[in-house]
Amino acid sequence: MSVTTPPSSTRPVPRIWKAPAARTRWFWLALAIVLYGSTLLWYLHARTTQFFIGPSVDPLRFFGIIAFLLVLVTAAYSLRRRFAHGMPGMVRDWLQMHIWLGIAAVLIALLHANFAPFVNSYCSGFHCFTDYHLGNTALIALILLVLCGIFGRLLDIWGARKIASDASRNNVGIVSALEERMLELEFTVERLSAGKSQAFQQYCLFSLESGVLPAAPPLLPALEEQDFHRARTTLTEYANLTRSLHQQQQAKRVMRSWRSVHIVLAVLALLVILYHGLAELFLNVLHL
Repeated sequence: MSVTTPPSSTRPVPRIWKAPAARTRWFWLALAIVLYGSTLLWYLHARTTQFFIGPSVDPLRFFGIIAFLLVLVTAAYSLRRRFAHGMPGMVRDWLQMHIWLGIAAVLIALLHANFAPFVNSYCSGFHCFTDYHLGNTALIALILLVLCGIFGRLLDIWGARKIASDASRNNVGIVSALEERMLELEFTVERLSAGKSQAFQQYCLFSLESGVLPAAPPLLPALEEQDFHRARTTLTEYANLTRSLHQQQQAKRVMRSWRSVHIVLAVLALLVILYHGLAELFLNVLHL
């Protein structure tokens, strides 16, 4: 007695070009809301109960310490991503921490400054950037850094969606898969054009170098028409993949350029914040 097995399905498995969402994003969002919410309530209570509040007086001074610690914690994301790969947790989980605690840090830093640089005592002189151990400069640098990060996050989402959408359309994939497939097509065209007429070979060479097919086909002997049709079909696919490759590479260049700017800005902002935080800690808190 024979046993028949059902034929396997030939339907292609759809490709998924989307990274799974980080499971900890809601945790870090909730923690950031709790941190800022409790700090804001404390700030409002101090405004109604204290005669004078300022960055050098508690609780606003304590808010500065909290913001300083949050900045150090968010900076650990770069350490995890580039150097300490053995640290626990996935990179996308650390990214969620970096985003939400970074936003909480700048909001708490504004409470620490009592919004003075923008509301109460706006100053336009150069000394405003050097007073209070570069306090205003540190706050502005932190704000610019967070705004740059938010812009970069939106840019990163745009670039990822653009690449994923293009990968779904070309039916090949992302840059590495495109380059591999294009190399296979080049070998196919070279094999078809070997030993053919000069017009055949020039047509193929121009199409491979430019990524664009000439509008008019060359005049060829009848014996070469069948191979030319195959070569033209291959070159058409090659041209389409060339456009797809350029679009994906452009999106990656944009994101890579933003990351370079963000890293430089982060280093400068961290240096200023460290100087301000340590100076305030040693001089006004520890009285050293």
